[in-house]
Amino acid sequence: MGMKRLSFIFLFLFALVEITNAQNFYSRRRNRTVMFSYGIGIAQYHGDLHDVLYDGMGSATGFSLGAGIRKSLGSAISLRFDVNYYQIGGDDAENGALNPDGALLQRSQGRANTPDTRFIRNLSFRSRNWEFALTANLKLIPVKGSYTRRPIFNPYIIAGIGFTTSNPKAQDPLTGDWVNLRKDIVTEPGFNENGDQSGLFKFVVPLGIGVRLRANKYIDVLIEGARRFTFTDYLDDVSTRYASVDDIRAANPNNPDLAVRLYDRSAEGGYTPRPEGSIRGNPELNDAYYIFQIRLEMYLPDNVFSEIFSPSRRKPKFR
Repeated sequence: MGMKRLSFIFLFLFALVEITNAQNFYSRRRNRTVMFSYGIGIAQYHGDLHDVLYDGMGSATGFSLGAGIRKSLGSAISLRFDVNYYQIGGDDAENGALNPDGALLQRSQGRANTPDTRFIRNLSFRSRNWEFALTANLKLIPVKGSYTRRPIFNPYIIAGIGFTTSNPKAQDPLTGDWVNLRKDIVTEPGFNENGDQSGLFKFVVPLGIGVRLRANKYIDVLIEGARRFTFTDYLDDVSTRYASVDDIRAANPNNPDLAVRLYDRSAEGGYTPRPEGSIRGNPELNDAYYIFQIRLEMYLPDNVFSEIFSPSRRKPKFR
């Protein structure tokens, strides 16, 4: 992020705080129903390359940055539009190191009584994505009357709909470059009949919980986390079975050698290349991800945006 863009963000946030706290007496008496929040946190992937219940956090943990506008619709319900930028990832080599002999069993991804041989598969990915979501927030302690009467502690439930971009990348073992698995190559030709592997946007359903802590009259601290249920098994570019080398080359006429290197990485660990039709992933369960964040939320006066962008604010008070 460039310094000019970062400076603009800080100036914008400073202006919001200034106007939020510097209103006339009449404005302060009015109820405030529009809130702006922003924060940071972590994102966590759950799918074929990483099982949160089995593997813990580890290689699948990345950063998250978020901002949103919330509108109160009554004493308990509000709507919030969020934009999040986050990173997820997964690494068979790291997860497989926990179980190099394949004796332990993977439980929650639908492969009970199956040896965990991900260290042989040796696939990995990283993905930096944008998420746009509209969620309903249900406060467990309704706030009747003015926002100034809200409690110090108020838990809430999050549920909504949205979509995320999906750009899984893998590192080329030959050059070290990061390759976009969605745009540059096809790794499972013939098995992704619905074309889901190459789609940029994925539909998501956020569902989670949070707690609101009152910091002062105009600002709350939010601590929240939500799982994103998806309708795709290709957040990680891994879903079904291995194709043949000939099929991989035919599906990637522009990058045949690169595609062969990335679709089957067993040989990097000294193992025999996977035969055509052998299991590469589990298409019966879709991928998911979590976002956990700490946010500051400010209660905005009705005229906050007109005040920020008003020409009079750019004019000197004295001439």
